[in-house]
Amino acid sequence: MNRTTLSLIAAAAALAAVTGFAAATAPGDDGDSAKAAARLPVERSSLLCPAPSTSDLAETAYTSYTPVSQESGSSGKAALSPATRELTDGTGSGKGKADKPVLSPLKPGRPVAGEASGAESPALVGSADGNLAPGWTVQQTTEVAAGTGRGLLGVNCSAPDTDFWFPGASTAKERSDYIHLTNPDDSAAVVDVQLYGAKGAIKSDVGEGIQVQPHSSVPVLLSTLTDKPQTNVTLHVTARSGRVAAAVLAADDKLGGDWLPASADPAGTVVLPGIPKDATSVRLVAFTPGDNDADLKVQLASPTGRITPAGHESLHVKSGMT
Repeated sequence: MNRTTLSLIAAAAALAAVTGFAAATAPGDDGDSAKAAARLPVERSSLLCPAPSTSDLAETAYTSYTPVSQESGSSGKAALSPATRELTDGTGSGKGKADKPVLSPLKPGRPVAGEASGAESPALVGSADGNLAPGWTVQQTTEVAAGTGRGLLGVNCSAPDTDFWFPGASTAKERSDYIHLTNPDDSAAVVDVQLYGAKGAIKSDVGEGIQVQPHSSVPVLLSTLTDKPQTNVTLHVTARSGRVAAAVLAADDKLGGDWLPASADPAGTVVLPGIPKDATSVRLVAFTPGDNDADLKVQLASPTGRITPAGHESLHVKSGMT
């Protein structure tokens, strides 16, 4: 093959305990030297948290933290509130009573916690400005004691964007995977959801033009987008208009559930940490979104050094196929 970049998206899944994801195009070096941009403090940050669970047994904890920064000023404010649509008086003006924030950080360097219970806990929309904006992060952790999605489900609340990739999703009969789309803005977002299987793109009209109303969240069951169940699929989410936050909630009938975060930006080398010591079934899921196939070298990093798995030293990934 003659190509200048390697394009790869990959995921390693150990559903019994933990799932790790990463993605991968090696940027080309154009040789141009750019002047260093001025470094300015972040003035505003936005984060969105998906609806935690549909289980009545779900117990969710939120933890917010902003590191101390000397360049971000001496004042600021932040709040994480339910992503519920604002009410009007019927004329297009006037707003209903705002929901109480789940948490409201006051100072950098001090973690703040909030909680929610049950199946009706909504998605959350948060913003921070001033000295609370630089490096603001929120972790959502949900404990589900029983049922299909049982387990400890953790995800970082993420910033809104227009493009997301999720390798490692599934439409198999034993899986119930949902893509959660959350819109933080005052106008509706229009989103397309495309699945890629072992033979390439999976045709579906259901995933096109999904409307996500302002300040709301929409869950979409991935198995409704295809007639033929597939164990491994790659999910591509793109916003035609507006922007959303996206995360996949994967639930297995036997193994429990966890969140699949969006993959990182493509790169020529991918490291997937987090395979547990007692894992008995782990699989590598790879996808290349570019126009060229990719040939991968596969190794495991152990406490005593790198191991080349016998019979799986390399992997040929065809363009557009999982």
